Amino acid sequence: MRSFFLAVGRGTRVASALFPIYFAYLYLWLRMKLRIPARRKAWSRVHQWSADRFYRLAVRMRGGLIKIGQLISVRVDVAPVEWTRTLSKLQDKVDPLPWSDVEGRLRQELGAPPDEVFASIEHHARNAASFGQVHRARTKDGQDVALKIKYADVERQLAVDLGLMRRVVPAFNIFVPKIGLEVIAEEMSKALTAELDYEQEARFTQRIHDNLSGLPNVTIPRVLPEYTTRNIICTTWFEGHKITDRKKVQELGVDIHELMRRIIHAFTHMVFVDGVFQSDPHPGNILFRGDGERAEVCVLDFYQVKELPAAFQDKMLTASFAYMVRDVDGFMRAVVDMGVMSESDMAHAKPLIVEFFDKYFEMSPAEARTLDFDKIKVDVQGVVGKIENVTIPQDIILYGRMFGLLAGVFTALDDKINGLVLAQPIIMECLMKSKMAKMMAPA
Repeated sequence: MRSFFLAVGRGTRVASALFPIYFAYLYLWLRMKLRIPARRKAWSRVHQWSADRFYRLAVRMRGGLIKIGQLISVRVDVAPVEWTRTLSKLQDKVDPLPWSDVEGRLRQELGAPPDEVFASIEHHARNAASFGQVHRARTKDGQDVALKIKYADVERQLAVDLGLMRRVVPAFNIFVPKIGLEVIAEEMSKALTAELDYEQEARFTQRIHDNLSGLPNVTIPRVLPEYTTRNIICTTWFEGHKITDRKKVQELGVDIHELMRRIIHAFTHMVFVDGVFQSDPHPGNILFRGDGERAEVCVLDFYQVKELPAAFQDKMLTASFAYMVRDVDGFMRAVVDMGVMSESDMAHAKPLIVEFFDKYFEMSPAEARTLDFDKIKVDVQGVVGKIENVTIPQDIILYGRMFGLLAGVFTALDDKINGLVLAQPIIMECLMKSKMAKMMAPA
């Protein structure tokens, strides 16, 4: 009964915050229908006011709303720039629950008191987010491990948030009838539901660990299945420093650019060679340790992993290769093949794509070093906004989000060099490796 009232209370608070947003857009939409045009500034003010209101709601309510806001922030094909810019500031960082609240969860999952299962376990969480928190422990055979524990009520909270989203989206779709918001909302729902599937996350963690085991100075945690359940993931512990800790990088004499190359190599290998990639490389999910040239990087948390279907990966490889060699026609054919736009839109879109290519291929080295990924995102929104019936598949959204987050990490490491410049030869190497492997594969 208590959980029922909590769900009703949460739903009421969220709905009461969304209604004013809806009516603000309804007012401008009715003016448009009555042929009383509103100035662009009026739309921009409503976009910004609405985005700010949703941002405050997500920060206050946390849980699934933080995650929904983060997903909206990368939908440059749907959301106005005011929304993407504002919601990109959402951080999935919360205060951890006390030990007394998670001990029972561990006891239930492990079948015994955690202090008996492990040689030692820290009662204070090392990290906490919307869906769970991490404790460090040591097994009885001496392995240091990370225990990621799902909160007991998080599935119920997410169900409330997603239920509201499904009811609200059709009402908002009248403002953008050419875009299937319900399809996009369903993609978001599947992504967030998958994030609560710790068994799937454990499988992806181990799979990517195996895939990248041959990369030098790159570490992916190994899963310990004997301590992993539906609500707990146990992996090997990596003692390191946050990748954006520039003071520690300098103290240890680490080559920043070599660190950046190792990170790029790991993620491009995931995307272009393996077709399975972690799509949330924010600074808290990348650590480093060691000094000088021996420094190694570690990628953590595989709750947002995308496995690309083989056919779709081929299309992404073709589009990426065409972009890298500046083949506009090849790029556009690949974009059509991926379902981003129809062939009938190609004639209208080509001049816009050429303009975009020219802008980013004819930069001086100094301009390339100061390239701002947020500015690129705005430019992409500008191009997409001029072409009708464009819907970017979720796979590409996650791909773009991954590189956007990496660009932010690189800027924090060294704001005098652009990570995309360092990435180009590594991306080309992985593209060529993948293309050669597919050519040599038996028919």
